[in-house]
Amino acid sequence: FVIMPDGVEDIYISRENKGSAMHNDKVRVRILSNNRGTHKKEGFVIDVIERANETIVGTYDRQKTFGFVIPDDERIGDDIYVALENTMDARSGAKVLVFITSWPEEGRKAEGKITEILGYKGDVGLDINCIMANHKIPFSFPKAVLGESEKINTEIKDDPKRWDLRDLPMVTIDGEDAKDLDDAVSVTMLDNGNYQLGVHIADVSHYVVSSSEIDKEAYKRGTSVYLVDRVIPMLPETLSNGICSLNAKELRYAMTCMMEINHQGSVVDYTIQPSIIKVGRRCSYKEVFKAIAEDIIPDDLQDFMPMLRQLYDLSRILNDMRRRRGALDFDFPEYRVLLDNDGTPLQIVKRDRTLAERLIEECMLIANETVATHLKNTHRPSVYRIHERPNPEKLSAFQTVLNYLGQNINLDAESIEPRQIQMILDAIRGTDIEQVAQMMTLRSMQQAKYSIENVGHFGLASTCYTHFTSPIRRYPDLMVHRLLKADIQWANGYKLRDTKEEFLSRSAEHSSIQEQVAVQAERETDDLKKTQYMVPFVGQVFTGKVSSITSFGMFVELENGIDGLVHINMMT
Repeated sequence: FVIMPDGVEDIYISRENKGSAMHNDKVRVRILSNNRGTHKKEGFVIDVIERANETIVGTYDRQKTFGFVIPDDERIGDDIYVALENTMDARSGAKVLVFITSWPEEGRKAEGKITEILGYKGDVGLDINCIMANHKIPFSFPKAVLGESEKINTEIKDDPKRWDLRDLPMVTIDGEDAKDLDDAVSVTMLDNGNYQLGVHIADVSHYVVSSSEIDKEAYKRGTSVYLVDRVIPMLPETLSNGICSLNAKELRYAMTCMMEINHQGSVVDYTIQPSIIKVGRRCSYKEVFKAIAEDIIPDDLQDFMPMLRQLYDLSRILNDMRRRRGALDFDFPEYRVLLDNDGTPLQIVKRDRTLAERLIEECMLIANETVATHLKNTHRPSVYRIHERPNPEKLSAFQTVLNYLGQNINLDAESIEPRQIQMILDAIRGTDIEQVAQMMTLRSMQQAKYSIENVGHFGLASTCYTHFTSPIRRYPDLMVHRLLKADIQWANGYKLRDTKEEFLSRSAEHSSIQEQVAVQAERETDDLKKTQYMVPFVGQVFTGKVSSITSFGMFVELENGIDGLVHINMMT
């Protein structure tokens, strides 16, 4: 099928009419008049406009005088011919990455050369390697990038232009296994009763020089990728886990957003400035939760407890402010697959979003909003994190389900506000339909993305939002840091191109695409390990909840977080 843009009906292409086109290619197609069979529209490919499959993952099969690669993705169709000198000495059965050197023509297969041997059956991590290769996620950094990273000067020097905050008590709060610590937080009470919240973010732009080899590679990757068994970082480890990571008791360069916040959750004053900081203690979500909720406090955390309690109080004020504004608050449980050393899934554990996660989340949200508003007020091009209004068709489907479930609600795509959707979620909280309604709500939403056009963030009910808080793992945050430095005419860390609309627009679009690639790869590796986990249980009966409904069946979620499709053909 050729999938047409803007909802136009798809066009059926028979095998003999596909020409040299392969799965996912962008093509020009001519409609045939002699429609046959059940397809309303039939056509043939007259031209390939854009090739999608420069590289393909598959299984190598050696013949006597040549070899070929059988693609893993059956939709690719034909095998790829590989001359023996282009095989990297792969043995039959090897999983490989093949680069296409000539496209298929009538009566001739595509030809290629093997560029990477991903592994052989039984190799640890081979299944994840194949997913990475399919999504073009790199396995390592180029030599030039590693060489450049090793030459970086990691000495922290006194700088009179930087805000000296090394004596200000602050902490990082992260997962226990996190290695790249982007953000530290501090809070003090002012004489007027307001909170002074400091969000201190690693000053990555100090080390990653614009247009350097490290910067080009970071741009290309766009984001770190968090797969089920490994992290593929955006920056080399000497930066991401080393000098850019806000490790406790070590001096670090940071970008500080210091905000004065009143008891209504409004930012009444702020300062954004490069700084020198020293984190007092690294905290984990688990211990912060236990300290605040259960009063279980390690000795070396006692000194930080007044600040942590103030942070908790402030996070509740900020959350109340966002709820009054109408921001959406989804509370989906998260599940993590635990693997043994050879990649076999052992257990699926539920990760609860506790007050500790919410505390940090609120601090980051308000900092991102403050920075976005500051950049908007410079009246110069900038990068925003936007989330457009829900898709009208999906919203209509959502309303149909809600009406069927007894919620008499009328939603208009033109005038809808996030507050209306949050009211629905509040109304069904604790009922049998909560999970279905939450999932259908999420499906009716557009995907958030990066843009130089500030159209606001629907889900957060925010008129102006950006990403500032994770420059170790997201390229747009690094771009935002450079824009902030350009605004205050800081001596280094950016170039003229970093402020230009054309570069910002192209980078925002590229970063959005790379984010989607990462999300797809992360989901695929999760689904793969969940599927492997369930193999021993095939044939057993489980109780589950319907989590969402589609035209072709329904998804059912088990208590352990595994969900799967019950196809309409399998429903009695």
